[in-house]
Amino acid sequence: MRIWYVEHNPNANSEDAKAILTKADFAEFAAIRHLETRNRSLVVRAALRQALSDSVGGKVSPDEWRFARTENGQPILVNSGNKLKFNCSHTSYMSVIVVSTVGDVGVDIADASFDCAADWLCEVMSKPELKALAKLADEKRSGAVSRLWTLKEAYVKMLGTGIAEIGDVAFDLGDDRLLSGSSHDWFLQPVFRTWIVNNQGRRYSVALASGSPTSMRAPLSRCSSEDSRGYSRDRFPALAG
Repeated sequence: MRIWYVEHNPNANSEDAKAILTKADFAEFAAIRHLETRNRSLVVRAALRQALSDSVGGKVSPDEWRFARTENGQPILVNSGNKLKFNCSHTSYMSVIVVSTVGDVGVDIADASFDCAADWLCEVMSKPELKALAKLADEKRSGAVSRLWTLKEAYVKMLGTGIAEIGDVAFDLGDDRLLSGSSHDWFLQPVFRTWIVNNQGRRYSVALASGSPTSMRAPLSRCSSEDSRGYSRDRFPALAG
């Protein structure tokens, strides 16, 4: 399993990154009216194509990958023989891509400082999570909310169920563990990791969910720019709950 970070720098030359895109890619994202968002989507698709090819040792060229979408709109590969799974997540300034050769995955990235408004939290957090958050000091709560949100997003993306179920999923605030009753029967042992990424003066919370416990036993291989640095959550006590 490998992680790629993709910077969205307005001064970067995106045309070089998009050189490996296909007509189908441009057609897929043509409906996005906002030019910056459309360009970002194309740059990430180009990075995804390269990441997939790297994951198979170059046996498939980047422009040979073919994509479709599930009923929930999640992009999937149609020519990998189900051996490769991938997931992507985006912010305005950075995206993250994960490619797995061992099973389903989900990834999410968000600003490390998150909205802690009570009305919003009640819609997306479970009762155990709300109780745990209420016990935190004010300066710790925003980071904890960000971590819980990315964990929830990564998990439902791994499942392919969509965001509608996010309020029914509950995590332990201290150790990235699903609370009892939150796991789907057919995923008996989902595993999770969270970490912080510093990039361009900003801090991001990242969460990864995997349906294969064996994929998490070794450290993840992270492919990133020199300006992106990832740190395990224990380096940031404010996020540990």
